[in-house]
Parts: sequence; C-alpha cells; structure tokens
Amino acid sequence: MLNDVLMCATVSSRLHDSHAVTSQRYLLKWSVPLGHVDVIEYSSSPGPGEHCRFSAVHSPESLAVMANVKPRKVYMGPGQLYQDLQNLLHDLNVVGQISQLIGNLKGNYQNLNQSVAHDWTSGLQRLILKKEDEIRAADRCRIQLQLPGKQDKSGRPTFFTAVFNTFTPAIKESWVSHLQMAKLALEEENHLGWFCVGDDGNQTKKETHPLLVGHTPVMVARQPEFKIECAAYNPEPYLSNESQPDSLSTAHGFLWIGSCSNQMGQIAIVSFQNSNPKVIECFNVESRILCMVYIPVEEQPREPSAAPDAEPTAARASDVPTICLGTEEGSISIYKSSQGSKKVRLQHFFTPEKSTVMSLACSPQGLYAGLVNGSVASYTKATDGSWNSEPQKVIKLGVLPVRSLLLVEDTLWAASGGQVSMVSTETHAIEGQLEAHQEEGMVISHMAVAGVGIWIAFTSGSTLRLFHTETLKHLQDVNIAAPVHSMLPGHQRLSVTSLLVCHGLLMVGTSLGVVVALPVPRLQGIPKVTGRGMVSYHAHQGPVKFIVTATALQKKDQDGARDSPPPGPEPQSEDQKDMLPGEGPPSRPSHSDPDTAVWLGDTLGLTSQKSDLSSSSGSLSLSHGSSSLEHRSEDSSVCDLLKDPSAYCRSRAQRSRRAKASSVLVVCGGQGHRRVHKKARQPQEEMMSSVMVWQIPLLSA
Repeated sequence: MLNDVLMCATVSSRLHDSHAVTSQRYLLKWSVPLGHVDVIEYSSSPGPGEHCRFSAVHSPESLAVMANVKPRKVYMGPGQLYQDLQNLLHDLNVVGQISQLIGNLKGNYQNLNQSVAHDWTSGLQRLILKKEDEIRAADRCRIQLQLPGKQDKSGRPTFFTAVFNTFTPAIKESWVSHLQMAKLALEEENHLGWFCVGDDGNQTKKETHPLLVGHTPVMVARQPEFKIECAAYNPEPYLSNESQPDSLSTAHGFLWIGSCSNQMGQIAIVSFQNSNPKVIECFNVESRILCMVYIPVEEQPREPSAAPDAEPTAARASDVPTICLGTEEGSISIYKSSQGSKKVRLQHFFTPEKSTVMSLACSPQGLYAGLVNGSVASYTKATDGSWNSEPQKVIKLGVLPVRSLLLVEDTLWAASGGQVSMVSTETHAIEGQLEAHQEEGMVISHMAVAGVGIWIAFTSGSTLRLFHTETLKHLQDVNIAAPVHSMLPGHQRLSVTSLLVCHGLLMVGTSLGVVVALPVPRLQGIPKVTGRGMVSYHAHQGPVKFIVTATALQKKDQDGARDSPPPGPEPQSEDQKDMLPGEGPPSRPSHSDPDTAVWLGDTLGLTSQKSDLSSSSGSLSLSHGSSSLEHRSEDSSVCDLLKDPSAYCRSRAQRSRRAKASSVLVVCGGQGHRRVHKKARQPQEEMMSSVMVWQIPLLSA
C-alpha cells in the first residue's frame, strides 16, 4: 500500500545452483487507487434474541469470492463455514420434527424418548453457537477488498473481490486502520488542512498532522441562540440497533455536549459509530450548563462472605456510567449515561449557598465542584451508590472563581485566580501552592497534565506555561500568537479557550476559532514542546469551547487472538504459488472428516466418535458433503480450538470484560464551521453549534 495506490503482486523464488543464492521475482497482478478500495466487513456481533443467527443473509458465494479458482476444487473459508451453519440449522429443524414424532409413540422405549431428543436438540444448539464463534474467528483474520474491474460490454462498471489472510487479528486491524487513514488523507478537506511555518518563514508540509474526519451541527432543531459551552465523553461503546459493529470494527462511545442560551441549557448526545458523528438525543435543562464530567462505573470487589442467595434489589447508582452537570444556578445534576437511557436524571441537589459551579472533577474517592466563590466542595457516595447531597468538606482557596480542577494521582489541583492549590483527596488538606504567573491579574483558565508536566493557560494572553508536577519548577513558555497571526490576517486579540494533551500533540483551542497543534514527546515524561506549531485551516466561527479525546474501544474477547497467531503450520509447500492470496496448505481434517461424527448427548463436551455407533447415540456428521474441502490454516485451527469444551463459556465471559483502547479521535466544539481563507458563503446551518472530529495518524494502541 502506497500513499495513493494499492498494488498486489505474486512472488516466486528462484534458486541459483552456482552460488546457492535464492532470489525473488515479483509479477504485478493489479493496482487500484486507494479511493476505489472498499473493505468488506460482515457483522459478526451476537445480537439479542435467537433471530440473530447467521442464516441465509449472505450466500457462501457472496462471502468468499475469489479470482482464478481452479475447477473441481472447493476452498474452505467463511463461505463453507456459513454452509456448515446452514446445515446445522437444517438439522436442528429436522431433529425438532423428530422430537414431535417421538412424542406420538405408543410404547415406552429406553433409548428413544423425549429425553434423548432433548439431548440431540441441546447438542445441535451448542454446535450452532460454536460455529458462529468459528465464523467470527475466521473473519477477524480475513481482509476482503472490493475492487473495481474492467467495464462490461455495455459499459457498466464491474467489481471483483480480493481476499487476504493475516496471522493475527491485530495485523488485520492495523492494516485496515492504515488504509482508512491513507484514504482520509486523500480527501479534499485534508489537502490543505494545516498551516505550519518553518524556521525560514516558508510554509512547509507536514505528513503527520491530524486528519479531519468530518464536522456536523449538534442541535436537532435550528436553535442558533444555544451556544456550546462544555462537553464530557463517555467511552462506553454505543451500538445502534441498525448498525452493529463487525468483529474488528472499533466501537466508540458517545459525547455529551452542553449548550446555553441566556436562560437555560441544552444537552446534545453525539455518537461516533464508525467515527462519524451523529446526534442521537437532545433535551433541555432548566439552567445554563457551565461544566460537566464523566463518572465511570465504580468497580467493587466481590466479597466472599456475601450470601449466595442474596438477590439484588434495585440497580445502584454506581452500577451505571453517569454524567455530572454543573449549572449557573448552583445545582449539580447526575444523569444516567448508558445505551437505551433517554434523559434519565438520577439526582439533583444544590451547592452551599447555591454558588455557581465553575468546574468539576471526579475520582474514586469523590466528586469535586469548583465554585464561583473560590471554594471547592467535596462530595462522597452514600451506601446505595448515590452522591450525598451535602458536601463532606468545603475547602476555601481564595475569593476568585475556581475555573479549573485537575486530578493528578491522589491530589486535586484547583486553580483560583493565578494560583494553583494542591489538595489531598483523602485528608482535604492543602499540601502545596503554585504561583502560575508573576503578573498581577493573570487568571488560570485551563490545565492539562501529561507525564510529570502540567500545562497551564490563562483567560488573557496567548502564552502557555509548563510546570513540573513534583518539583513545581517552571520549565517552558510557549506563545501561540506567532503561528496563528502568520496565517490569519491582522493582529486580532488571541487567547486560549481549551486545552488537551493527546498522543504526542498539545492541542490548543483559541478564541479565534482555530486549533493549534504543538508537538510534544509521546512517552511519559516532561511534555516540552519540541517543534513549531501547526494551525488548522478548519475553524469555528467563534471560540473553540472544548477539545476532548474520543477513545475507540476494542472488544476484550479479541485480545487473546490479537496477541498471538493462531496455531497451525505455516505454509511452506511448493504448491503455494498455485494458491490464492492468503490461502494456506491443506491441514489435517477436523470436523469435515466423513468418518467422524459428533456426539449429541447430554454432556457439554463434544466427543468425536466413529460413525459405527448405534442409532441410540444420536450421532450426526457436523459437515455434509465437505470431504473434498481444503482447509485454510486459520479455519482448521479454529476447528481445533472448538474441541475445547469450555471455549464457548470462556468467550462469553470475556465479552463482559472491560475493553481496551485501540485508536483515538479528537473532537472540538464551537459555533459553526469555516475554512480559513475560503471565501465561500457560509450557510445558515454552519452558524449553529457544531463539532469537528479529527484523527491522529500513527496512533499506538
């Protein structure tokens, strides 16, 4: 894969007898522009109910289309796996009919009764579940590409499918991710996405700048009086009913965006299915929203002394992820933030003296609210998992508003005026203080921590300051005015309105609507700026009110397969050159051996036995008409894994584990969207509150 074209070549090795040297020769088969390459993914996530089986939705031919297939030769792949599943479903239906006929028997037979028929049905149901897991496992290592072919005689476009196998799901995921990023970089909106000024004053091209995925309004109705104020991201995957992610697709969470009019607030919930922003819910609240924070599910260890027969009563408030809102009227609202919950407010209480909530932070020990009167209110949880409406402690820091709160390990960093106070989350004692600026009147607006450094921005001015979190030593000053004014005409007043450190970039939202990206080290350490800043040509019409990361989650049941290649011998035979791309050599037969049968008894283990068993054993062949199949390496290895009786139970348990991050999106919000230096008239929709979604290249998961 090049930056704009995908090429496929066959390779053959030649051995030179004179020097015993092996050389390789490549023959180009096809080349296709990246913009015409589409990855075919088939949904393999188990859906609710029994009707989400892999039935006749896709025919085997449509799932394993290959070029140059030799005659009288059948290839084992997802197509054959789907056919096996069809056979199992057919047999389950037949066994159900047999069970009904057995119920009509007049006599009482020891080896022919309803109990035996029930064992047959249970065994087939287990085989169907395992076959679905086998299909998912095969798809996780298979790359299917739809590519344009030559036009037919009538001039209509034609397409062909190329299929490649990878050794692990991680290789497939990485390759598909690189393909998507390369295609994204070729889009028109990313041709001139960022402006960078080199040391010589000439504009230079950057190869690793963030790429714009898209931008969209975040209001359901046209209400331009509502302006974006804050946001909080819930990383729990949001899965819509109409679009389930496939086995390798990343499942992003959803973003809560708070907007305000002169008198009230509004919440818009935005999902990021396939990285595309979409508003899924919008509702009003009674006061202006100034801040919000995501509260994850509290993980509680299981107590062995708990009674096994104790039944849970009602769902605890800590058992579901929530979003906490801080309002101008001095109230704190806790909303349920999970899939299927629509506008569910769990709690609503007021701060002391109904003081306006300027900032929020959350830790496992409690919830912290920075107030306009210069205090921090600390809240703890009650026994039922809800938050106590009365603060455990009110910490007085000063007289100026606490505009920013940040948790650094077990310490709460709270900014009031130009001073940062370090407060212990356990004792609520002030352990230290930092004067962020020597000039009088400089007020801290934002803080961002990375490694052992913390970046601090101010309400006025365009300078950011870096301090060491342990020694509190001042390390670096960065002024973003130079790159911004090099791109924008005139010297407009510039200030920092949002701040984020993410995967090697310090991203700064400005009052002029543009985003500045400054390079910092990716490794944990001191996040000093190591190069000149880039300024985005995509901008908002007003200040950038927030910049947050939207982490994509990968299902945990893929982790085992991602870390190690599937078992089985690697293809080394001379017949490799006659095989299709990604095809492995024939392996030992497993379930497709016509002399083997599957025991459909009442035990969980699926014991292979010879076909000369008595009729009372209820043995059935797993695959019909597959004696001539040539197994692919990953398919046969999956069949071997399915011989483990506890494989299905383990896979079901692994699905409920916490997922891990695999990629990162960056979302910024403000009023409208514009292209800097583009004189096209902005439509009315672009003046509404909107978000821009960026993706950073070469992320390390």
